[in-house]
Amino acid sequence: MSAMRAPAMVGFAARDDRMLVPGSLQRVRQMKSLREQGWSLDEIATRYAVSRERVRQILRAYGGPDAQDVADARRRRAAQLAEARVDELLALWRAGADTGAAAVQLGLQTAACRSTIGRFATEVDRAARRASLADARGGRTYSDRDIVRAVRSASERLRRVPRAQEYAVVARETQLPSLATVLNRMGGWSSALAAAGLDPAASPRRRSRRWTEDACWEALRRAADELGEIPSVRAYERFAADRGDLPSSATIRNRLGRWSSLAARLAAQRELTEQTQTRAVTAASALVGA
Repeated sequence: MSAMRAPAMVGFAARDDRMLVPGSLQRVRQMKSLREQGWSLDEIATRYAVSRERVRQILRAYGGPDAQDVADARRRRAAQLAEARVDELLALWRAGADTGAAAVQLGLQTAACRSTIGRFATEVDRAARRASLADARGGRTYSDRDIVRAVRSASERLRRVPRAQEYAVVARETQLPSLATVLNRMGGWSSALAAAGLDPAASPRRRSRRWTEDACWEALRRAADELGEIPSVRAYERFAADRGDLPSSATIRNRLGRWSSLAARLAAQRELTEQTQTRAVTAASALVGA
């Protein structure tokens, strides 16, 4: 075999391991796995405290993934990273930041951020962004009296106390202050209705199941168990689609917080459970062998 020819992965044992970083064979496998998951050469180099070029040489010598597979994996990983920080991303976007600036601030890829915003931004998010951009352009400033008049106008138009989303539709059609402006100025929709002399309790409510924090957490754990892995936001949404026994990803985030934090908490619990089960099996084996 020529010295220049890259060996197959099955030839690990024949290699001079002293040429590689500490823990050579295991480390090489880890590097290859990370590359297949979409990690960049720089990220792998930083993790193992070696140069980028060294990582490239090792992957080339030991049959690392081809360029197209790496490109596909990097796109998937970029999307997962953006979804994991969707709350932060949308907060920046609502405040008026363009997608590129938000991506740079969060250390994410612009294309992944744009796709994530397109999937997860709600009409309220869009209204808040429009209000932020209008303020940045020196748009009109509404007084509390203007807000009260606008809410009453929407109520008269609908002939009943409106829901927040109904007001948003009327506001767009009749050039009233946006829903985001009303919420920011009045501190919430109920407060806006009260200031306008309307009874918040009279606003029609959609009938839906009340998802408590415990119920949301149990639903997330059940999804992870059925999927066999901790799902990303997008994976959970696909899994929960058309299932009345599972809350939406938005409901889970509203009740429990950021998805990335929930995934880390769930991973820690699953690891603890596995360790407990392993100790139990070991103890039982010891008793049998005694």
